[in-house]
Amino acid sequence: MRTRFVLIILLVLFSWIVVGEAKEAPLFVLPGLDGKEYSLEDLRGQPVVLTFVSTNCVYCRQELTLLEKLYQEYRDKALLNILAIDMGDTREEVARLVQRIGVSFPVLLDTDVTVAGTYGVMYVPTTFFLDPQGNLVDGAVGAQREPVLRNKLDKILWFRGLKEAEVKNLIALTSKIVVLDIRKTAANPFPQETQVVYKATQNLEEEISGLNPQDVHLLLVSSNQEGLTWGMRMARAGFTRVYYQMVDVSS
Repeated sequence: MRTRFVLIILLVLFSWIVVGEAKEAPLFVLPGLDGKEYSLEDLRGQPVVLTFVSTNCVYCRQELTLLEKLYQEYRDKALLNILAIDMGDTREEVARLVQRIGVSFPVLLDTDVTVAGTYGVMYVPTTFFLDPQGNLVDGAVGAQREPVLRNKLDKILWFRGLKEAEVKNLIALTSKIVVLDIRKTAANPFPQETQVVYKATQNLEEEISGLNPQDVHLLLVSSNQEGLTWGMRMARAGFTRVYYQMVDVSS
């Protein structure tokens, strides 16, 4: 009963931190296991997941394994960043855990647990979801199932690349979608879709100011980098549903 009561208190505290009006995530700089220094501020404009862990936590290993799967899926087409923050363990202990699990995203060392304290973490794993504008929009205490994490990721993946089948599904399920064709050889690939508002533009920078950030936008681009660059710019401007499709080359 006592354990259950303590967990309820933690959940209430966690809800107080992340629920309600958008709250800017506290900035920090921490050393990584790889010897590099990581600053949260440097990731502004990109979605970020922070997960606080410790080496003696079995549930942390489950969370890290699942987050690694999601990282591999979204790091290239949505610039997803995942930072694991270890609370107080030695570098050697953390290195053994990372090697055992096979984590490829950065693992940071919060040796004196200062950052964990700033975020109010009292239970591991605790995971936070930051949107491209650097706001805390959701979180989770304890290891989560994959559908739960995917649902939370959807709130911060304001831009991402789609393949042809995914684009067809998006159009079928969306009542209105604004297609911005920024290719040099623009041509409407959806002439029969009445819910599609098609615009060919050679200057998306000027076009952005006249768009509604609440609409769903699909960018037609010629390269993955082009899609990521413009998707990130629109996310920084507050557009929360921006997708891109590489049309002229294989995705």
